[in-house]
Amino acid sequence: MSLTKKILEDLSTSFVEGKLTLGGVAFYPYELLYKDLGKLAKRNSVYQALRRAEKRGFVRKKIVNEGTYVTLTKFGKDKLKKLKNKPDFDMKVEDKEWDGKYRLVFFDIPEKNRAIRDLLRSRLKELGFVGWQKSVWVGREDVTSKLREFFEKFGLQDYALIIETKDLGSKKLEYFLLSK
Repeated sequence: MSLTKKILEDLSTSFVEGKLTLGGVAFYPYELLYKDLGKLAKRNSVYQALRRAEKRGFVRKKIVNEGTYVTLTKFGKDKLKKLKNKPDFDMKVEDKEWDGKYRLVFFDIPEKNRAIRDLLRSRLKELGFVGWQKSVWVGREDVTSKLREFFEKFGLQDYALIIETKDLGSKKLEYFLLSK
């Protein structure tokens, strides 16, 4: 989970102590937010994420009596909705001995499904797949059924092809995949 998403989520839930209300808007103590985020990342990373969120207009800061308070803006609430609705799919596999087959994944997912296409590439990278071309990936993990499930879940089975083979026809690529 990104720090920005965590900041927005934390600010969307109500802190109980130390809340400051100005003009009907609830501001929450920076210290409480910071303490929660400090469990996830280093101090400097949290600080930078808060600064970026403020620059992008997701949060607003207010300093009152030497105390710093933060609130979620309308733009921040909209961004949080988008982040929560972002597609996700778990493709984790058990550690098994390689069965000697390579998996070739070909896809041509339309631009309107960009988030799903980006998610697919991300998951393939996590599984050790290598991008041969922009929409052609090669790997050794036995995820054929998981990939078919992925394409079916998002209604994209007509935009993808998964092939299992024992020979890639490229010793260089096979060597590269075996060395991973």
